[in-house]
Amino acid sequence: MRIASLVPSGTDLVHALGLGDALVAVSHECDHPGAADRPVVTRSGIPFAGAPGGEAPGAVDAAVRAALEAGDALYHTDHARLAELAPDVIVGQDICDVCAVQPDAACLPAGATLLTLSATTLAGLEDDLRRLGEALEAEATATRVVDRLQAGLEAVRTRASGRPRVRALTLEWADPPFVGGHWVPELVALAGGEDVLGAAGTPSRSVGWEAVRESAPDVVVHLPCGYGLDAASEEAASLAAGPLASLQAPIWAVDANRLFSRCTPEAALLGAQTLEAVFAGRES
Repeated sequence: MRIASLVPSGTDLVHALGLGDALVAVSHECDHPGAADRPVVTRSGIPFAGAPGGEAPGAVDAAVRAALEAGDALYHTDHARLAELAPDVIVGQDICDVCAVQPDAACLPAGATLLTLSATTLAGLEDDLRRLGEALEAEATATRVVDRLQAGLEAVRTRASGRPRVRALTLEWADPPFVGGHWVPELVALAGGEDVLGAAGTPSRSVGWEAVRESAPDVVVHLPCGYGLDAASEEAASLAAGPLASLQAPIWAVDANRLFSRCTPEAALLGAQTLEAVFAGRES
């Protein structure tokens, strides 16, 4: 079995199933340690944020909007290189046009099967795991991974059930402000919170700063898509001194890239545990 992953969550899931050695290609965003020596077959056509040398979030948003209006691709796949590597299975995604490559089935290498990850909820993650396990002949391993995930999340839910609910605002982008969507509000609820502006299973959406302030959260969790902890912390400090200065709520920054920007078993469990800690800290 030869596997190409065109999205970080796909690479993470392949490794979760114990098949990392079968990866023959990865995307430019795949940061799993096991992907470090694999051929990279994608690149970005837009500027990035959240890392040294990156653009401001407003500049990235403007570049994305301009590219979409012009009909330009946000990401590019090296189809010739991918064909040379001759994967049996290609793992892609259809969740977000902006976040990662969306493979074109018409351009797949001969004989390759495309498996598209589409999870926007925790139940969807379990379905992705089972479908991937079936495609990669690792059904039993997929079942064990799902069972461990369910047990870990249930433990978080049980611990959180005895505490008062915390009104939480989750910010997935700062300029313009986007509130958390997809699996993020679900993790908030599981960890003992109530997402004041986001809705589980629905995409992240743009809101005005006035709506953010009027939501009157008990706590703000800044989880900008693709940002690590250092960059998220720096941006959160700017928000606390700027548009969020009037809020009577602590602002927490988290490693969004590792915990919330991808739907994987490790991210889901660690993300829920992190939110649990944030909400418990606010209570104490």
